[in-house]
Amino acid sequence: MKLRISASGWRCRCNSKHGMFPCRVPPSPDVMAATFMQYQRSGKSGKLSFRQYLVDIGFIDPSIGVAGMDDAVQFVPTPGGPEMLAIPAQPVLGEVQVKALLVDFSDRPGVLPPSHYQDLLFSQGIYPTGSMRDYFKEVSLGKVDVVGTVDGWIRMPKPYSFYTNNESGTNWNSYPHNAPRLAEDAVNAALAGGVKFAQSLDKFGRGIVTALFIIHAGRGAEVMLKPQQGGEIWSHKWNLRNPVEVAPNLSTTIYLTVPHDCKVGVCAHELGHLAFQWQDFYDPNYDEDGAEWDGSGVWDLMAGGSYNGSSARPAHPAPLHKLQHGWISASTITSSGSVKIKPYTATTGHVYKLVSPKFEPTQYLLLESRKRVGFDFDLPGEGLLVWQVDEIKEQFAPVAPGLSLSKQMDAMI
Repeated sequence: MKLRISASGWRCRCNSKHGMFPCRVPPSPDVMAATFMQYQRSGKSGKLSFRQYLVDIGFIDPSIGVAGMDDAVQFVPTPGGPEMLAIPAQPVLGEVQVKALLVDFSDRPGVLPPSHYQDLLFSQGIYPTGSMRDYFKEVSLGKVDVVGTVDGWIRMPKPYSFYTNNESGTNWNSYPHNAPRLAEDAVNAALAGGVKFAQSLDKFGRGIVTALFIIHAGRGAEVMLKPQQGGEIWSHKWNLRNPVEVAPNLSTTIYLTVPHDCKVGVCAHELGHLAFQWQDFYDPNYDEDGAEWDGSGVWDLMAGGSYNGSSARPAHPAPLHKLQHGWISASTITSSGSVKIKPYTATTGHVYKLVSPKFEPTQYLLLESRKRVGFDFDLPGEGLLVWQVDEIKEQFAPVAPGLSLSKQMDAMI
């Protein structure tokens, strides 16, 4: 694709908000569409904004304002100022080891065999729509290899309802009636059952397990309507309230949880938080698009793109995420001219970074070309995407989503 570049002025709105909640996968598009229809039928659309309606029915995302939940935080900080656009503390390359624990309950027994999850998460080239390992190999251009083991089913000491507490397990203050307690019980039960945690699970040399998956019997609240949501756990990344030592100088402090019928999309999205230190890039303000959380939408794993292909073929991460880990390269444009932007292939990935004297030093545009191949097969179109970035803006703000997708141009590639 050839593109004529004009280095004119621009000001982006890339924002975030600091806090102390879990990082949840966005609600499924079907759930948001059905909820919006309920809003339209309620007769309140002329009196309340969609956001206000969601507040009234208790649907606001609890991860907004909670550090450690669906963000890059691995140790919960003391509350302070706003959390700026996350930049990973270190790039992730090479092998990433995952420990997956299957947990069930007296009121929700496990159903699928462990081999199903081994194939879904860690197989190579044999899962019909691609495994999580296949996904990260593709989007990193072979620079990352996600491997792991699956243990379970492991019976929890309390029933499922004890951990959901009719709050989707996401109320920190309800401990022990929440998902962090479930994660603690899962690790302790695994240790009691002889499950081993290798030192190689610590990717960053920090003395903590980098990627702990808790796969629970039961549904995900993110695909349920109110009031059924409260009785299911909402898939998320979060921190354990009480870290558990699993080996000498190795503890579990962070985890992600997904349901028994999980797909690659939700698993890859939550691993994006857990191992790759990415934040959510979907819109928590509801009002700007008038209908649903959108943000970077179906074009990005860390937004609605985690549901592409019914969550079996999630979209690639945004180019900002790939650049942060050195998976792709970028050329900087500082003046007007003509460039040819090629789509990603199995072995190459290149984007353009547009800067201008009229931008602030932390502001730039990222230009990429996307094609409906591989895990991007279920994109709604193909062509040029223009992303706006401001690295010092808050990730979530009252009036705008975080990473801004400025333009999507269909083009012949």
